[in-house]
Amino acid sequence: MLSPAPPAVNVTTHAIVVDNIERSYRIALPHELPETAPVIFAFHGIGDSPDSMATYSQLDRLASDHGCLLVYPAGLNAMWTAIDVDPDTLDDNRDVRFFDTILENVAAQHAIDRKRIYLTGMSNGASFAQLLANARSADVAAVVACSGPRPRALNDAKHTFPILLIVGSDDFASGSMQSNLDYYRTAGHDAELIIVRGLGHEWSTQHNAEAWAFMADHQLSQ
Repeated sequence: MLSPAPPAVNVTTHAIVVDNIERSYRIALPHELPETAPVIFAFHGIGDSPDSMATYSQLDRLASDHGCLLVYPAGLNAMWTAIDVDPDTLDDNRDVRFFDTILENVAAQHAIDRKRIYLTGMSNGASFAQLLANARSADVAAVVACSGPRPRALNDAKHTFPILLIVGSDDFASGSMQSNLDYYRTAGHDAELIIVRGLGHEWSTQHNAEAWAFMADHQLSQ
């Protein structure tokens, strides 16, 4: 059988300075971009990188197939600040400020749809995506969290947001994420959970289509 054609995207890496520290992010830009494009931020797991996440997640194809910008930020020391956080000072979180700066840079360079800013992540990146959605709940249209539970220290978000949780049945995070589903639903969020039978602590590429469908079904009302 023939292998599928590679994603029709241009990949670039950008450097910015946040809090006097040089940070970087990878963008997959589709060859065909709509007049205003949705943006997906994809946060890698501990020890991973934007390039390695693009490889194991195969998310670049979403950019190619659906005309969205795919942004992969790089964590400092290959991880995200989502552990032992102060829930009352999330605006001071260095990675939240990193996201803010990237978003403004991307908005200055491309015509993006501010009503369709999406977050996803793997493991520690999924936990950070949930922290970020909590901190920027007025700006995030939907979240897809893979194999990473909600940080325990968080307060309730000011605004509810749709969230899809994906985890393997053999993943150590499975129990926590099933509890997270109950939390999100009780708190009024539109929350769904997919448990992938036989999957361990890894990305489920077979659910990329479901992840995109969930995101695409949501946008901010204003």
